[in-house]
This record gives sequence, C-alpha cells and structure tokens, in this order.
Amino acid sequence: MEAGRTKKEICFRAKKGLICLSLVIFLLGILFLFYPKTVPAQSFKAPEMIKLTTYDIGATGYIMYGFLVEAMSEKYGTKLRAIPVGNDIARMIPVRGKQVHFAGQGGDIYYASEGLDRYSDITWGPQPLRMVWLARQPGHVGIVRKDSGIKTCADLKGKRVPWIPGSVFNLFHETLLVFANLTWNDVTKVQISGFGAMLRALVDGKIDVAMAAITVPPAYELQASPHGVGYLPLPPSDREGWARMLKVVPYYVPYKATFGPGVSEEHPVECASYAYPGTVSYDFLDGDTAYFMTKAIYECYPSMAKKSDLMRRFWSPEECLKLFESSRGYILHPGSVRYFKEIKVWKPGWDELQRKRLERQKGLATLWDKAMLEAQEKKITSEKFPEFWVKMHDESFGGLPD
Repeated sequence: MEAGRTKKEICFRAKKGLICLSLVIFLLGILFLFYPKTVPAQSFKAPEMIKLTTYDIGATGYIMYGFLVEAMSEKYGTKLRAIPVGNDIARMIPVRGKQVHFAGQGGDIYYASEGLDRYSDITWGPQPLRMVWLARQPGHVGIVRKDSGIKTCADLKGKRVPWIPGSVFNLFHETLLVFANLTWNDVTKVQISGFGAMLRALVDGKIDVAMAAITVPPAYELQASPHGVGYLPLPPSDREGWARMLKVVPYYVPYKATFGPGVSEEHPVECASYAYPGTVSYDFLDGDTAYFMTKAIYECYPSMAKKSDLMRRFWSPEECLKLFESSRGYILHPGSVRYFKEIKVWKPGWDELQRKRLERQKGLATLWDKAMLEAQEKKITSEKFPEFWVKMHDESFGGLPD
C-alpha cells in the first residue's frame, strides 16, 4: 500500500515537472519571438565601396580624406573612392543624383542647407543635408608670397585676386576685401578654373593671394621657395572688420592657428575657421550606410592620428561633436545619431537640438515652395528669381539658426 502510493506520487511529480518544463519552454519561445533583437557586433558587415566627392588634388580636404581612404581599407577592407572635384556645387551634384554617397564639403554645407548663394537658383533651393562627421578647418587665411609686400588685407588694393566660377571661394576672397573695406572694384579679378589651379597660380605668381587652409601643400611649397610664405591676419580685435566679414560668410569664427608652415604656438596667425571638411549626404541616404561611415571614422581615428598631426588635431570625435553642437544649423544623420548613442557620447539635449534644426529645415522647404508658386504667378524670370527668393529668406529666416 505504502509502496503504491509512493509510485503514484513519483509519477504525479514527474508529470508535474514535465508540464512545468514545457510551460517554461513555451514562455521562452514567446519571449524570443517578441523581445527586441540586437545584432551582435561581430555580425556587422562593412560595405565593399563608399564613394565620396571631395576638394581638388592639393587641397587640405583631399589630403585628409587620403588618410581615411588608407585607414578604412586597412581596418574594414572597404574601398573609399575619393573623387576630386574643383568646384563646390559640382561636388554636390553627384550626391544629389545618388551617384555617390557623400561629399566632403566646407562652406557650401551652409549655403546648400539655406538655399543661398549658388543654391538660390531655381533648380536648387534649400537642400535636406545630413552630416555624418565634422572636422575642424585648420585655419582659413589669405596666403601670399612673403616677398610680395602684401602684409594686410588693405594691401590687396589694386592686386590680382582669384575668381572661381560657381565656387564658395569667391565669397571667401570677398571677406578679405570687406575686412579692409574694399570691394571687387578695388582689385583685379582673375578667373581661375578651380581650387587646385588657384593654388598653383599663387605659387607661380599669376595671382597675389589665395584664401585657403593654412595647411595646404602649396603653402609649404612657398615656405621652401625663395619667395617665402606670408599670411593676411584677421585679428578679432578689429570688430568692424569682423562684422563686415560675417555679413558675407556668417559661419566664420575667429581662430588662432598654431599649426602650418611658419606657424607655431610662439608664432600663431589670427584667422578664421569653420567645419571643414564636413562629410555630408542627403536625408535619403540609408541609415546603415550613415552608421557605418560614422563608425568607420570614429574607429579609424586612432590610426589616422598616429600618421598625421592634421588628423590628430582636427578629426577627433571630440572636435566633431563640438562642431555639431556649435555649428548653428547642421543636422546629423539618424544613422550617425544611432552610432553616437550606441557608444554613449550623445548628450541629452542634442535630441532637442536636432528637432529644432529639422523644424527650421521644414520651414525653409515650405517657404521655397511658396516662393516658387509666387514667382510663377508674378511671372518672375529664372534670372531674377534668386534675388526674389533671398529677400523672402532673409525676411523669414534672417541670420543663422541656434
């Protein structure tokens, strides 16, 4: 009798155990189906090729991307094809047309985002750009031959100043003129085909000044030549000069360059700076490509920093995020934001910053549509449309955003 009860009890407990085990397995199955899945880091697959347009051969931006090309190939096996293009708006066309993923741009990021300057043309307007990385411009300054006798912006009166059709550098050179209260009528305008050609013309003595990064190779070439290299200072103490400059290039900030030919901590040059190059695409770029590019630059930075002082000083993650926060308008791609949040460097207030900037971008797009409609109704020609649009822009969105 006692033995029988024991057997029954054992069977009952065994059945109960099987039922509990089955229930646990069932619940784990449900949990597996509905629990958010994350892809393990080791399953991340780098793309075989990324295409990017950048500044012309010889420009600091082109050199910087050269280090990234090498680092990405070594780390991921990804081929970064950096295509040099000497004209700013021409660098943006392949990105807009989805022929390349990114453009390495400088001041044109601002003009394209706002629909100003060349982008006020009826075929462009405000562009929905998205950033994946921002580097610091090493110092933007008027470079001259040291033996030219040109020591200040005021000395440019009567001199040969370059003009590149369709280039933001025309505005950069204009800042040198307005800093000294000069205009294009006070100088000899020399048309140049592109950025690289401009720098070569300076070295060859065909023009008298070139506004460029203080670290461009032709500046070192001039330093080593019998002519020497000189710079036109833009001291922030000249408040009126800076006020005039900022009306031409609103995104400039005063900067003290301590790195470059003939430049050091002991012998700095007071100049301007901004985000350059910014690795930029459009809002239609897929999130995974933006995520990869941000991740690649972040993870390649240590090796690039070892190979180049330029990269170490101006491409750091800290510099990138500092520029994003202070850029007053630039929007990071959601894929890049995802990566920065993943590595826990995203600040709490930056979501709101992104939101405000996106709202402004939507407002600009709405205003552009309104301008196009009014221009059609008023029969405003395409030649006169830029002036019409810029007036509307300045009335509704004058000045840089926060």
